[in-house]
Amino acid sequence: MSRISHHDREILLHEYYRRFHKPDFLEWDPLLIVRQFEGQEIQEYIALLAALMAFGGVKQILASLRNILTRLDLEKNPKAFSLASFHLAERFEGFTHRVYIGRDLVLLTMLYQQSKTRFGSLGAHFVSHHDNGYETVERGLSGVIRDYRAWANVSNFKPGAHFKHLLNSPEQGSTCKRWLMYLKWMVREDDGIDLGLWRAHKDLRPDQLLIPLDTHLFKISKKLGLTRKNTPNFKMAIEVTRGLKKTDALDPTRFDFSLCRFGMFDYRKLL
Repeated sequence: MSRISHHDREILLHEYYRRFHKPDFLEWDPLLIVRQFEGQEIQEYIALLAALMAFGGVKQILASLRNILTRLDLEKNPKAFSLASFHLAERFEGFTHRVYIGRDLVLLTMLYQQSKTRFGSLGAHFVSHHDNGYETVERGLSGVIRDYRAWANVSNFKPGAHFKHLLNSPEQGSTCKRWLMYLKWMVREDDGIDLGLWRAHKDLRPDQLLIPLDTHLFKISKKLGLTRKNTPNFKMAIEVTRGLKKTDALDPTRFDFSLCRFGMFDYRKLL
């Protein structure tokens, strides 16, 4: 495909959004499972697990999430949600998802509980580090990850060998795809797809969100002329988002879901 003009890119972005930004296309998305539950507390936690386990094939991701919910007795009894009363090590014993094991989920949950204890919620924890005057959510995310790493280091609980990959930070240049996806779910309004759980925090704005880059979205972004970089990293996420802001300055990541669905169904047409 030859270099695309801004005008043609806008037409394509709006067309993909019109076709694919619909709850009907949640069938193969972790958000489908999160939306089975009601209430901010349970959705904030389940969404965190769903986002950070979004690694590998979609079928495997969904199967692992359902495995987690079964272990927490939440699929059949969602009102039983009470992390403080769960014996997490027992419930997650034997769990595996790609390189992650049950002990990783235990420590992640312990860190999440500290966010709740110290700040009231993970959303409030994020806001404590967030800079409303900064271009992106980078400072808030970096702050949460720094805290989680510090709390994990002083914990006596030993996770799996790959736990550190759950705490990738912008400070190391990582794309932070899974964390950026989680922030998008939390900050964007509830439009039947994203959850909007943190909308009450007025200092959080959708224009500060960054596109969650995976391999497929990287390829699509290249084809659409949204980036000139050749290696996905945090700077590329900023560059792609800036490109999307030329089409929607206030809510650039609203195109994320539709671009991902386009990647699943029609990407070859862009080649």
